[in-house]
Amino acid sequence: MLEGFVDLAAGRLARALRRTRVSALVLGVIGLVVASVLGYPWVGLGITLGLLLAAINTRWVDTTVSRLKNVDAKAARRPLAARTLGRLAVTTAAVFALLFLATPMGFGALGGLVLYQAVFLSSMLSAVFRGGVPS
Repeated sequence: MLEGFVDLAAGRLARALRRTRVSALVLGVIGLVVASVLGYPWVGLGITLGLLLAAINTRWVDTTVSRLKNVDAKAARRPLAARTLGRLAVTTAAVFALLFLATPMGFGALGGLVLYQAVFLSSMLSAVFRGGVPS
């Protein structure tokens, strides 16, 4: 059932990532403006920071995977897992720091991370189903 996800063309993945990043930029601006109009500028800034943090995280994943693509799959597991844990630790520390230092901004950042993941998931699903899953 999941074989088609492995066969997803690199071009479609690149377009989906680009679409995700552009959507995140647009949503960040919209979130900042709407939250500011509603009287919560720190939440809007947090949403923008969360979206930016998620976009940077996705970029790090892309860079890590591209560095390890010529390495044997079994040998690449440990460095990939270590880098994934490192990225997760940095992201978690940043959000916790914002939650403790500027609570509205921290909750906005948390919302921005969730929003980015929703956009990322919809973009990837669109890339898979739009191009048809090879059999």
